[in-house]
Amino acid sequence: MNPAIVVIAYSRPQALRRLLRSMAAAVYPQGGVPLVVSIDRSEDGRSTEVAGAAREFPWPHGPKDVIERERRLGLVSHFLECGRLSQRYGGAVLLEDDLVVAPPYYAFARQALQRYGEDERIAAVCLYGLWFNGFTLEPFQAIDDGADVFFLQLPYTQGLAFSAGQWRRFEEWTAARPPAPHPDLHDAFLRFPEDEWFPRLAYHTAATRRFVCFPRASLTTGWGDPGAHFPAETGWLQTPLRLAGTEYRLPDLDEALAVYDPFFELLPDRLRRLAAGLADVEFDLDLNATKERRNLRGGYVLTSRRARRARASFGLRMYPPEANIAYGVPGDDLCLARVEDVYWDAWAAAEARGRLHAYAWAKLRPSRRRSLGFQAARALARLRQYGEKGRKRRA
Repeated sequence: MNPAIVVIAYSRPQALRRLLRSMAAAVYPQGGVPLVVSIDRSEDGRSTEVAGAAREFPWPHGPKDVIERERRLGLVSHFLECGRLSQRYGGAVLLEDDLVVAPPYYAFARQALQRYGEDERIAAVCLYGLWFNGFTLEPFQAIDDGADVFFLQLPYTQGLAFSAGQWRRFEEWTAARPPAPHPDLHDAFLRFPEDEWFPRLAYHTAATRRFVCFPRASLTTGWGDPGAHFPAETGWLQTPLRLAGTEYRLPDLDEALAVYDPFFELLPDRLRRLAAGLADVEFDLDLNATKERRNLRGGYVLTSRRARRARASFGLRMYPPEANIAYGVPGDDLCLARVEDVYWDAWAAAEARGRLHAYAWAKLRPSRRRSLGFQAARALARLRQYGEKGRKRRA
């Protein structure tokens, strides 16, 4: 199967050209790869320039189709129309126009869809190497189980791929019920505006307990251009790209260790495989201190919140956090406690996240001495620049 590449474009011709240039440098299989550029009609009249950029782009790998929408669809409807092209082509790789792709991006999407496209437990494939927890905005690092992917019960933007079956299951589920937040999702989903398509897919994965396959090394990076999502340019979505290699280790979901719930918490049964001392305990994970009591099912919880009493406790020295439990690191930053013994108020959550923030960034921050040296160097650079301007004025 060679899934179609579907570019979702709007009113950013320069962004589209940047994406297309990166696509031209990518590696594609023989047999033809269809390309569709779908352009939503913009109110500022830039659709014509966007369409021109799409039509001028040479595509020697297969048929190319440029669709100019006759009326403004908006983010949600345009995404849905593009996703439905998976039914025509047997699969689709959806790329928004503010992305840049890595050379092996198509090889990853194609292999992942072949591996997981018919597994009803997998809702989609993401091409973005998600490096942060979207609820805490701290770095996220999946445990390394030797695979090139990890699984999260939550989707993300920045490049998605669907088999025809995956998209059909998503559409059938959403058609049967109005979009509404699921109780097993973070409260952040209550704040998304109605013109966002991303929450609909998240409701689907949470309610049906399906997972999204993510690459460890990213195949796309987000430019964060101003548009419907960002009022100003942001570099937050920039992440290193995998620049070579077209073969991927893709384990069966049952064999994988790096499998996470909608709160970026490792599934309890996966942690039990790593920590033998937890074999006889029914517990949930709340290491990020983002869950509410309603999200818990077991009698115990492994959490970073403080507790009145704990059955076991662990430090925070190893990365990622789960490694501290697997290796029994001594300390009191994490604890295994009965749910009723944990402090669930907002202050307890804030205190826990403060410790997690210090832990997450500790190895990435320069020492105080180096910071002072950098500040002195910047001050000297400004003085030199000021002096150069003065000499130019006198000359």
